[in-house]
Parts: sequence; C-alpha cells; structure tokens
Amino acid sequence: MTDAAPPPTRPGLVRRVGRSISNLPGAGLAFVPQKTARFAVGSWLRQRVPSVDGRPPDPRPSLALTAMVAIDEALLGYMKSPRRFPAKADYETVVRELERAAALYTRRGWVADPASYHVSPPPATPVIARGWSSGLAFERLSWPSAYRPHPGEPGRQRWLGYEANRTAHAWVLRGDPSRPWVVCVHGFGTGQPISDFYAFRARRLHRELGLNLLFPILPIHGPRKLSRLGGIELMSYQLQNFVLGMAQSMVDIRSALGWIRQQGGDRVGVYGMSLGAYVTALLTTIEGDLEFALAGAPLCDVPELFKHHSTATLRKRVDPKGTVGETAKVVHTVISPLARPSLVPTERLSIFAGLGDRMAPPAQAHRLWEHWGEPRIAWYEGSHVTFLWSQTVTRFIDETLREAGFVNRRRTSPRAPTATPGVGTTAPGPRRVRS
Repeated sequence: MTDAAPPPTRPGLVRRVGRSISNLPGAGLAFVPQKTARFAVGSWLRQRVPSVDGRPPDPRPSLALTAMVAIDEALLGYMKSPRRFPAKADYETVVRELERAAALYTRRGWVADPASYHVSPPPATPVIARGWSSGLAFERLSWPSAYRPHPGEPGRQRWLGYEANRTAHAWVLRGDPSRPWVVCVHGFGTGQPISDFYAFRARRLHRELGLNLLFPILPIHGPRKLSRLGGIELMSYQLQNFVLGMAQSMVDIRSALGWIRQQGGDRVGVYGMSLGAYVTALLTTIEGDLEFALAGAPLCDVPELFKHHSTATLRKRVDPKGTVGETAKVVHTVISPLARPSLVPTERLSIFAGLGDRMAPPAQAHRLWEHWGEPRIAWYEGSHVTFLWSQTVTRFIDETLREAGFVNRRRTSPRAPTATPGVGTTAPGPRRVRS
C-alpha cells in the first residue's frame, strides 16, 4: 500500500490570507525593526567610505540615532497602511487626471513659466477670535480662501467639494508692532495650536525674543481637515490633490502676508518644517520680499519622494512602463520649488536637515541646497521629527534670526563652535563643522 499523495496546495488561499494579515491596522509596524536595523548596519558600513564634498556627511552610528530612526520608521509604518492603497480602478482614474493636467498645463504655458500658474490674492480680511493654548493667549484668524482651481483644471470639482477647506485659518501671537514677524509653516498632519506652538518653540520666539508670529494652517489640515488624520488627502495617491493644495497654500499665505503688512509689519521671515519647508521653498519662487527663508527637514520633489516610499510591487502595479512618473513630474512643475530660482537671495536662505531622516531623505535637502546656490546648512544627528531636541538645530535657528537682524546677540544662545569638517552649522558652501 503506497502513501497517499499530499493534498494540492492552494496558492490563491495563501495569498488571500497574507493579504488579509497585511491589511490589519498597524501591519506596517512589523517591518520597523528590520528597516531600522538595515539603516544601522548601513551607516556603520558607510563610515569606512570617505564622504564626497558637498554631499550630506555619513551619520555616526549610535544607539541614540538608531532609536530616532525607529521613531521615523514607526510613523511611516502607521501612515503607509495597506488600507489606504488605491484599487486598480483608482489608479486608472489618477493616470487619466494626470494626463489631462499635463496637457492643460503645457498648453497654457504654465510648465514653461510656473510663476504664471499662480495668482496674486488680495490681503486677508479676517474675523479675529481669542484663543489660549500652552500658556499663551493668541488670536484665531479666519477668512474665506481666495483660492479656486483654474476653470477646467483636473480635480477642480473634487477640491471645491472639500467644504471645510474653503476657509483659511491662522494663529497669531503679536505684541510690539515695530518688531519683525516670522511666518511659521507647520508640517504634515499638524496645524493645531498645541502642536505648532511646541514645534516652533513659540513661547521663546514670542515672549523671550519679542517676535510677532503667524501660523498659517495649510489646506486639509487642522480646522480644515476632512478626516481623522489631517492632510492625508493631500499626500495620497491622488497626486493632483497635492498640486491644488500647494497652489492654495500660496494664495492663503500671500493673503496672510498682505494682512501682516497692513498691520505695519515691514520685516517678515518665513520658517517652515517638513511639508511646511516645501511650502516655504515654493514661496521663495514667488515672493522675494522676505528677510529670510528657513527650511527645516525639507522635501522638495514629491514625485521622487512618492517613488522612494513606494514598494517595488506597488510601483510595478501603478507604473509598469514609467510613463506615469514622467507625467507626474510635468504636472508638479507648476508647484515645484526646483522649477524656478529663489527670488530671496542665497545669503538670506538657510536649511537644516537630519542625517537619519527616513521621511524626507537627506537627498531632498541636498537638492534644495544645490538649487538655492549652496546657502548655510546644518546637518544634525537625528531623524525627521527629532530635530525638536537637537541643540545643533536650536543654535542654527538662533543664528538665522541673528543674521537676519531679528534679534541681537545677547538675546540668543551662544553660537555653535566652528571647528573641523563634520556635522553641524555651516557657512555658505559645502564646509561643515561638527557640533
């Protein structure tokens, strides 16, 4: 009597079970240890390779940096939930929308001249209410956003259907009208007073340094958000949404700048973090009358960033021939900080970026640094969100404010020491100093 043959395998069932597990909430967190370990080993190996002048220096391997990287990877694992992946029909809709947008933008000359895509809004005429957060009394500004997508622009009806997004908002901390203003542009997923005041150290900037602060709320964030996670509709597979969101950011922030100038604010600087750094960099291609522009942990090329964060399987499913990626680049030209030179002089530009940043890789900051003509840059030993606790970043921000004449030397922390090449604050060009 022979042994019975094994039952046939059921690959379809195996795939369905695997797919069900991967769709569970937080499934992406399972890969955090693997990705963190890969970074740690890679950074250790790269220590043996000489760094190339002008490139981000290699991070020094340490348990602290590895822990910081793990924080970034955990946040990415949460945000990149398979539940948010589009279906095949959604891909087809996105591709058609991008193709129509590329044709329209090219035909109207906006790709050749991105500045002509943006309209000049009137100053904001806000309703002002009072608020209190983090021990600070502040003003809540709200006004009807002057932004409307261009007639016939793909995604127009969908965007106008986001009712909460039609109202622009900003938080304001102001005192002495003769003092300068800093426009603080928040990052992805925030846009609430408690988070924004903490991230920008509002108490110190306003109370200790005497600066007037305005915090514009980006589209689809804070009180403008459409779902539980603010901004998710802006940074999704609906790539056209990002274009419309950045165009609206320009209108709303320029309206706020008009309001500041009506209050007598003739000296204004802009400081953006993460997504806010992208907005800041884009603003410099339109508004040259800024005392300084500071980009913290910046991203500057969203199609490339999406590609970086997409799995090989997802890229193959969405764009097997690579044509969608090229179309997306054409469409994003109209809102790309890299498409036009900054109107703010290089000596007024500054960047800080993390060597262990897993959300906006150091290559993004380096590209912006090159595009901006190699301004001052500080590389800190940390990840995307941990700049909040970096003394290198704190000193660099103080130096930026001091160089702009917003504060004097006695009201800021001591300058970072200048020494041998490494990580830390730099003068213009590729020279770096280790903190």
